[in-house]
Amino acid sequence: MSEVDEEGTRVRFHADLHQLFEPKIATHHGRLVKTMGDGVLVEFHSVVDAVHCAVELQREKAERNAALPPEQRMVFRIGVNLGDIIVEGEDIHGDGVNIAHRMQVLAEPGGVAISGTTYDQVRSKLTVGYLALGERMVKNIAEPIRVYRVLLDPAVERSTIGATSTPRAWAIFAAAMGIAVFLLAALAWWQPWQAEDDASVALVDTRASLVVLPFDNLSDDKEQGYLADGITEDLTTELARIPGLFVISRNAAFTFKNRASLPSEVSTKLGVRYILEGSVRRAGAEMRINAKLIDSTTSGNVWAERLDGAWSDVFELQDKMVGEIATALKLRLVTNHQVASIAGGTNNLAAYEAYLRGRELELRERPEDWMEAAKYYERALALDSAFGNAAAALAWMYREAHWTEERSQVFALSQDEARSKADAYFTQAAKNPSPGYYTLLAGKLNMMQRSDEAIAAAERAIALDASDPSNYESLSMAMIFNGRAEDGLGYLDAAARVDPAWSRWRYLLAGLAYFSMNRFEQAVVALEKTAPESKETSYWDFWSSYPGLMVLISAYGQLDRHADAAAARERLKPYLAQAQVPEYTGLTAAVEFPFKNYVDLERVLAGLRKAGVPELPDGFNPKPEDRLDGDAIRALLFGHEIQGRNIKTGEAYRRVTAPDGTTVITVGEWSDQGSSKVEGDILCSVYPTRGRFCGVISRNPDGTFAQRNEYLFSLQLDRHEFSVVK
Repeated sequence: MSEVDEEGTRVRFHADLHQLFEPKIATHHGRLVKTMGDGVLVEFHSVVDAVHCAVELQREKAERNAALPPEQRMVFRIGVNLGDIIVEGEDIHGDGVNIAHRMQVLAEPGGVAISGTTYDQVRSKLTVGYLALGERMVKNIAEPIRVYRVLLDPAVERSTIGATSTPRAWAIFAAAMGIAVFLLAALAWWQPWQAEDDASVALVDTRASLVVLPFDNLSDDKEQGYLADGITEDLTTELARIPGLFVISRNAAFTFKNRASLPSEVSTKLGVRYILEGSVRRAGAEMRINAKLIDSTTSGNVWAERLDGAWSDVFELQDKMVGEIATALKLRLVTNHQVASIAGGTNNLAAYEAYLRGRELELRERPEDWMEAAKYYERALALDSAFGNAAAALAWMYREAHWTEERSQVFALSQDEARSKADAYFTQAAKNPSPGYYTLLAGKLNMMQRSDEAIAAAERAIALDASDPSNYESLSMAMIFNGRAEDGLGYLDAAARVDPAWSRWRYLLAGLAYFSMNRFEQAVVALEKTAPESKETSYWDFWSSYPGLMVLISAYGQLDRHADAAAARERLKPYLAQAQVPEYTGLTAAVEFPFKNYVDLERVLAGLRKAGVPELPDGFNPKPEDRLDGDAIRALLFGHEIQGRNIKTGEAYRRVTAPDGTTVITVGEWSDQGSSKVEGDILCSVYPTRGRFCGVISRNPDGTFAQRNEYLFSLQLDRHEFSVVK
């Protein structure tokens, strides 16, 4: 609402606060503790007063909203909890407050949710009904919480729908009680492993919400389905840029492809009100787009149109459709579409069509289709060198190909050749950045231990395409590596809103976030859902299961579940072979998890030590008295030049490290400038062309300066011997 009318929204919120909330709170003997943006925290001395106040607030607010136009209706959720609180001056906090906040998250817009302790006290004392949602694990609370929704319908007065459970002994508190109430205008979302198969939790967003279902291909040439799919995807992205409109992702929408579904079914499944569906027919140079916008609450059309024109008019037809839909929903367009100037697009029809062909092949998620997809992307880029979307797609594909020899061979390239192509296309994509470019940039910055910049890049991707769940997942990863794991979980909630289906990758991020918050049991639950033993359904499953097992082993170690840790280590072995890593060690983890703060990496390493995972590869272990600690490494290398050789290949090795960690390295013919950092007793370096390396340094008892082998630098796959020469 603020995006559309910031000042008007502020005025309406404060009017509700002063004219409705504050008088009701006073009437029911509550104390307004504080306001927080679009939320308030209130304390009551009677739990009955707290719920009574919440019910009256929602009933009166509903009456007020009925007299307002839809764009001015502010809808709130209220959560109530009975529990211990900590009082500090005028403020309160503690688990009692935290649980109230979690109840607010589960409330429906315009509704009230209460905890089990609250329900036990009020269930027969108010003229309302209740819906039991069962026990839920909620953020920052160790034990599951019973949850109930308050039902305002008089027909269910003083009744409870759904199973109830006996109050636990620990829920009866002996201390003085405080009741915390949270009210918020924004929506939040449950993690799916807490609310699996519970349709009542699929809340409808307070913004106008829409899904673009896959357009049908009515062309005589059935192979032109890629045109209908491409137009569907473009409309999804462009509609998501309209302020005040929430749009479900292409991924979620395409689960309904080739399915006959009622509007109510789509609405319930995806949590949206409006459904855009249509068809595309192309005959030679002419095309027709039929489209209609359906209101799922009535199954009636809000807008319908037949757009005829030449194929050369496809961009203008899409612009017209977006504008008319915005008008039908009484929303304001920020600007005209202008494909070529926004998000790496193109106005070249031939380039656009080649790109759509490549996109269709890439989304099959089979590496064997990638070579053909790359040909189409390269054709699109040859037709329009400023087509940033095509360049970003190529950079992404070749980046993924260079990780292993098996994948690079799909393109008949060596790993170095694939890496070189990825870097070249990434440089080209940067000239006309698209959402895909910024997501790729965020991933590169994360691995270079620059998560502050990665956050900014991921935020830019979301600004350009708010309908793509991968953009939110990218921001979640950056937040986790940045030391902001709880914020990272929040962005997974946002990803789940635009695409409710949780992938293995999303479970990996959730597990890593929980692990980083010392919530190891919840981390295990999430990480086991990366399902390493299940059949891989797409190329990306490997990159979820592989690091997922790494963190899972550490989580089991932290929980002293040694048998489970040993079993997980066995499960990891096939993935190590595929990634061409001989064994899993602490150094492997140090490379794979580039946390900004060492305390987060040490948490992983500590769990691995408990799980029996060696820190260094077999045969690389120096004697304890020869190994250098972090301070000694810093004194030896920073501000100095070292020279020696690679023990495996015999190539000359030279490294110059400035006092600030800036590092220039040369090994044989390869040279690069990066940065180095001592993390605990490990030296980690990041180089733009090769990525992140971590290793330990030890004295060589038999080494001499003349032979340039007084010290050994041991990495996961390599060892260098050297001496300090300057």
